[in-house]
Amino acid sequence: MTASAISSTLVEIVQAETGTNPAKCYQCKRCTAGCPVAGYADLHPAQIIRAVQLGDLETAAKSKFIWLCTGCETCTTRCPQGIDVAGVMDELRMIARREGLVPKDAPFADILQLNYESMARWGRLYEIELIARYKLKRPSAATDDLLLGAKMFLKGKLALTPTLGDRAQMKRMVREAEKVTAEREKGARLKAGES
Repeated sequence: MTASAISSTLVEIVQAETGTNPAKCYQCKRCTAGCPVAGYADLHPAQIIRAVQLGDLETAAKSKFIWLCTGCETCTTRCPQGIDVAGVMDELRMIARREGLVPKDAPFADILQLNYESMARWGRLYEIELIARYKLKRPSAATDDLLLGAKMFLKGKLALTPTLGDRAQMKRMVREAEKVTAEREKGARLKAGES
């Protein structure tokens, strides 16, 4: 499926995957007023929702905002139309990955994949590995958090070895997630072929 095929039905895809209808947004901007990261991004939540309404996947997917969004759900809580704005941001990240639209400089875009890989490997997050792998992808930031990391280690907040979770259960969850993703992508390809 191409980005242009998705963009023509972006509202429908987002609604089908999130159970929320972004077309109901009337741009009151309550989501933006409460957003703790809106001031740090190129666009704000209401602008992202508007891009979805217009079918403008490229603007939505390439915005730094969807990668800065913390998922705190303040936007969702404040929405008078009951739109799950945070869920829309999650869905846009998934669509951007699937369509290869993740900007190279997208803040924290790699963290989601690294989190997934760490949980799949250890059964839970292994913070030291996660931080090390992230820093290897961004060498310019390698020394940014050294003091904070040392303080966290001294307070017992970071362990040098991983605490293993239920790895068998995690592997089952990963297999199920991959199966669901494959079915979802197959359905999207079939739908694109029908259009």
